[in-house]
Amino acid sequence: METDYAPDSMLLQLNELHAQIEVLKTHLQPADEQGFLLGKSPAFKRTMELLEKVAPTQASVVLTGETGVGKERFARALHAMSPRASKSFIAINCAALPTDLIESELFGAEKGAYTGSSTTRIGRFERAHGGTLMLDELGELPMDAQAKLLRVLQTGEIERLGSTETQKVDVRVVAATNVNLEKAVEEGRFRRDLFYRLNVYPVHIPALRERPDDIELLANYLLQKYATVHGKRVAGLSDRALAALRHYHWPGNVRELENLIQRSLILVANNELIDAETLFPQWSEEVGCSIDAKGKLVPTPSTQPDEIENCLDMMQQKNLSLMSLESKLLQTAVQRNNGNLAAAARMLGMTRPQLSYRIKQHKQA
Repeated sequence: METDYAPDSMLLQLNELHAQIEVLKTHLQPADEQGFLLGKSPAFKRTMELLEKVAPTQASVVLTGETGVGKERFARALHAMSPRASKSFIAINCAALPTDLIESELFGAEKGAYTGSSTTRIGRFERAHGGTLMLDELGELPMDAQAKLLRVLQTGEIERLGSTETQKVDVRVVAATNVNLEKAVEEGRFRRDLFYRLNVYPVHIPALRERPDDIELLANYLLQKYATVHGKRVAGLSDRALAALRHYHWPGNVRELENLIQRSLILVANNELIDAETLFPQWSEEVGCSIDAKGKLVPTPSTQPDEIENCLDMMQQKNLSLMSLESKLLQTAVQRNNGNLAAAARMLGMTRPQLSYRIKQHKQA
């Protein structure tokens, strides 16, 4: 019998440790968590104004936006601006929850409620009592869990797994998703009644490319932060590096910027400027591209001038602009790979999001 439930027992212990860590996180919120919400762009200001208006109320909020825009940081900012600021902020990633543990994670479980449960488990709703509960990746929550969540939102009561008693909870729910919930409702993947219960006050978090005025501000902040973390002394970002950051389309948003700054800090020597090629090594001469003085992607001069001359002659004869040539190049690469964008991107020395973005830009031109 020991071998039958030992893995379950170990899993329970791991989940209990994870739960304890989450509780500690709410009391040890990073000092820079709110400082990271920097911005002066109109898009950023509009978002903050929307949060400021809803913060004093008890309304449920749905944060939408692409992956990596920092939805949890905006949720924490909302909590900090609300009358609940002195209470706990609890975040849970619905997509990361094992199906058989969702109920106990959200609502708790009594001792002995399932194999290996030797102690009473406090759920996220209880931990967030008086404060804010963030349900991240809400669109990934299974339908049966959605029904139980709806009941809690309607009654304000929870029932631990294995218990027949209900208890009141006072929780403000902030949901976050990069899924189109309205489309998910139409497709039968998300409950319509739950959607309308939660979608009282939707707030769209803008993508980083929609906040070009904030990029330099965020990059310099992250540079200072991670220079301290990694013990590096750098002279800053060069003008070309800043220009390249402004021109990049940021498929991974703020999270990608954060990773990019960290990687560049590791690569650059002490007391040196971070240049564009350090930030974007994939735009190096090895893949036939470089970054000009304005931070834009341009073809790298070839060591075979005859080929360049021939290309220029052809462009002149056919009256082709650089933009139209690039458009034809992208189309040809996609066709050669039978519509496989990932394979076409590899052929061109790009990432798939970069290729998709450029194709879209040419279609809109």
